[in-house]
Amino acid sequence: MANSMLKNLAAVQPGTSGIIGHLTWMSISELLISRDELRDKLKKNGLEGFMPAPIRLPDAFRRATNAKYRHILNSGLYENYLFREVASDTKTVQRNIIRETVDQKGRRLDYDGNAAVLILDKQSEKVNISATCPVAERLAIDAATKFDIYKEHYGAQTVRSVLTAILKSMAPTPVRPSGGVYFVPAKYQDQLSAMVAFAKSLERGEGQMVPMIDTSDMRSMVTQKLVDHLRQTLRACEESADRQLTKSQLKELLENAKSVANDFTQYREIVTGDLAEMESLVSAIRTKVSEALMNLAV
Repeated sequence: MANSMLKNLAAVQPGTSGIIGHLTWMSISELLISRDELRDKLKKNGLEGFMPAPIRLPDAFRRATNAKYRHILNSGLYENYLFREVASDTKTVQRNIIRETVDQKGRRLDYDGNAAVLILDKQSEKVNISATCPVAERLAIDAATKFDIYKEHYGAQTVRSVLTAILKSMAPTPVRPSGGVYFVPAKYQDQLSAMVAFAKSLERGEGQMVPMIDTSDMRSMVTQKLVDHLRQTLRACEESADRQLTKSQLKELLENAKSVANDFTQYREIVTGDLAEMESLVSAIRTKVSEALMNLAV
């Protein structure tokens, strides 16, 4: 990924002058990390302000009970086992394992909505299990074991969210349409170095930053990527009404759009050419965000 993108880039040694910013990318494999360990790693790199919220018991319970399992009975018959939430209140959360017997064409031949019942007691932090068949019982016991781990440990998804939050605080511009590689202005060099060090400190974590020389070609590349990013952001705002987004999804889209518009100020001394189109795009994004927020408030 990186080699093909960077083969034509002009680079300098880290810490030298004459750079406009850095290209950066990260990769985090599946992991489990305790809250104390994550806090220590963030604090060591001066990033403790990005510590995620404490793990909620219901979230850990749902995370432990989201698997699907297929059991082969004989030729042409299968049993599917799936978790479903049945009830949730201030004291408990109930998740059932349902069992459905289907044939090769997917036709349901039998159904048991209570193959296993798992009830999380929030006060004791224990999972109580009852089951009517051995397979469902094994799945329930496995889920309860995972819950004991997940209630004390964050997963890769949370860690990626932390890294995304850190990255977003540095006015990033995606270099690839699909994301994954970003340009970060030079003024954020220290924070970017801290983020990369944090990523590398994680089990099977990777983080890289490549400095970019202040040349006309590099400035032109950043300018084009910024324009593309602004256009894509405006297009996402314009199409949001037709995408049937949930309220939370729309809020996330608008917050991201607002950040993109605000980050433009960090690029005024980097970009080249006429700023008129970029300023017009930023203005249009802010207008769309304001209109959408007003509609949300109605």
